[in-house]
This record gives sequence, structure tokens and C-alpha cells, in this order.
Amino acid sequence: MRLSICTDVMGNLSFTDMLDKCVKLGVEGVEMTGGGWSPGPHFRADELLADKGLLRSKLKEIEARGLEIAALNCSGNPLDPGAMGEKHRKEIADTVTLAGEIGVTKIVTMSGLPEAAPGDKVPNWLTATKSWPAEHPEWHRYQWEDRA
Repeated sequence: MRLSICTDVMGNLSFTDMLDKCVKLGVEGVEMTGGGWSPGPHFRADELLADKGLLRSKLKEIEARGLEIAALNCSGNPLDPGAMGEKHRKEIADTVTLAGEIGVTKIVTMSGLPEAAPGDKVPNWLTATKSWPAEHPEWHRYQWEDRA
């Protein structure tokens, strides 16, 4: 069995201190967070795509400690109908691009949650049955057939 850790749990540490802590804990892989709901303090995809020197430096530090990037994480709500959705879609796209550039084959993300009907401005989590109230079947169909 190999253990990995999502680096957001150590967001209060510097990049090097976080890596050293992973080694001390016996972790072999790191799931680097780079956007979405995470502030991505250690491995922001947009920053690393813009600065190849910074990317190389961080990859060397990871490798020097015998760690591997188990996954890139960009969990958010790309289906949000507002600015958050737009931001998260871009960050997920950046994460996918970065993964391709560095050979990481696992990406952790979320589908998110769309609005219930065209023109709604906020996500809507339908929690009642699909049969009641009467609008739910149409909202559910819109969310998961038209949007998702």
C-alpha cells in the first residue's frame, strides 16, 4: 500500500516545509491542489504554467525528497452559473494542461452544481423527491441533462 496526502491540509506551511512534513509522516505521494475552492498555496496551476522556472524548481524539490505527485486537485463548482463557475472552469482547464505537461495522469475535481432553470443566477441543490413539488422533474432534467 502506498500513502498519499492532499496538501491542502498543510496549507499553513511553506512548500518546502510541507514536503518535509510529508516525508516525516512516511507519505509517498502528494495530491497537489491548484485552484477551485482551494487557495492552492503550494502548486497553483496558473502560476506554474506562466513560470516554467518555478515549475521546474518545485518538481525538483518533490523529486529530491523521493515523493511523487499522485494527483493534481482542482475541486470546485464549474457548473455555477456565475463568476465562480467561470473562474473554476478556467482553473480546471489550467490543471488539466499542467497535468499533461508534467505527466500526471490523475486529476481530482468535481462536477459542481448548476442552476435549477435557465436564467437562474445561483446553484440549486434539489433535495426533495423528483415527484414533488411539481417543478422538480423539469428542474432535475434541466440540471442533469442540459447542464451537467
